[in-house]
Amino acid sequence: MIKNIRISGIGMDGTLKRYPNIKIELIDSKLKEFNMSWLEFIVDDVSSDAEEITLKLNLQLDSNSVLNGYYSNYEDIGTLLGVTIPLIQIKGGHVSPSPVLIYVSENSIISIHDEGSERMMNLSSSSEGFLKNLPNKEGDLPERLSILLARIIDEISERNYDTLRVLVERAQSIELELGGEKSVTAKDISLEMSKIKRAILTFLSAIWATHTTIHSLRHGDADVLTDRPELLSRFDIVLDDINRQIQLAEQILELLSTGVNVIQTQLTNRMSTIIVWLTVIGTAVLVPNTLATIFAIVPNSHLFLREMLVAIVLSTVLGSVLSYFAAKRIIG
Repeated sequence: MIKNIRISGIGMDGTLKRYPNIKIELIDSKLKEFNMSWLEFIVDDVSSDAEEITLKLNLQLDSNSVLNGYYSNYEDIGTLLGVTIPLIQIKGGHVSPSPVLIYVSENSIISIHDEGSERMMNLSSSSEGFLKNLPNKEGDLPERLSILLARIIDEISERNYDTLRVLVERAQSIELELGGEKSVTAKDISLEMSKIKRAILTFLSAIWATHTTIHSLRHGDADVLTDRPELLSRFDIVLDDINRQIQLAEQILELLSTGVNVIQTQLTNRMSTIIVWLTVIGTAVLVPNTLATIFAIVPNSHLFLREMLVAIVLSTVLGSVLSYFAAKRIIG
C-alpha cells in the first residue's frame, strides 16, 4: 500500500518546486510542471508495492528484476536505470536490510522505500538542500541526475554507518564486561556475542553487495547519467566511505574473536580447577578406603582401633595435600 507520494524538483522556470503529499492520480499532471523531478514513494512493502508504481508510471524496467539481487542490484536498459540499495536497520536486536528502490530516467529520479526507511533517512526534509545546489543550465539534466543520485545513495550510506556505530558500541560494551569486575556469566556473554556476530555478518553481506552495485553504477556508463569524471567521482567518495565501513565491521569481528578466546580461557581455567578438586576428593576417599580394607583383615583389629583411626586421618590429610599439589603442577 502506498502511504505517501512527494514530488520535488526544478520547475520549467528554473525555480524549486515541491508537493509534499499528492495522490497517485495527479502525478502525470504535476510532472508537466517540472524540468527535472524527484518522486518519493513511501510504501508498506517495497517488494509488493513497487510493481503498482512501475505500472502507473509506465516504467519499462520490471521492479522484480531490480529487486532480485542479493541485497543490492543494478539494471540498465539505456533510457532507464534501476538500482537497489539496502538501508540497514536494527529491529528487535537483529540487523534487517530494507531495500530502497531507485529508478533514473532521462529527466527524473523515482525512489521507493518503506516507512521504516523513511524514519531513518527523512529524505524529504533534505530534498530542498539537495536540489538547490544542482546545476541550473539548459542541457545539464544528466549532471543534475548524477549529482542527485549520488547524494541520495550517500545519505543511505550515512544511515548505514549509524547502524554500524550501534553495533560497535555493543561490541565494546561486551569487551568492557569481559575485563570488568561485574559478574556476568559466560553463557550470557557468549549469547550476546553470537547475536552481534550474526548482525555484523549480515551487515557485511549487505554492504559488500552495495559496494558492488555502486561500483557498477560508477563504471557502467549509463546513458541517463553524466560521463564527466569530476561528477562521477562523487560515487568514488561513497565507495571510499563503504570501504571504511567494511574495515570497521571486520575489526569488530576480530574483537569478537578475541572475546571468544577470553571466554575459552576462562572456561579452561574453571575446568582445571574442577579437575584439581575432583582429584583431591578422589584421593581423600581412596587412601582411607584402602587402609580400612587392610585393617579389616588384621586379627583382633579392634584392639588397635585408636591407632587405625589416627592412621586413616593422617593418610587422608597427607594424600589430599600431595594430590592437590601434584594435580596443580601437572595441570599448571
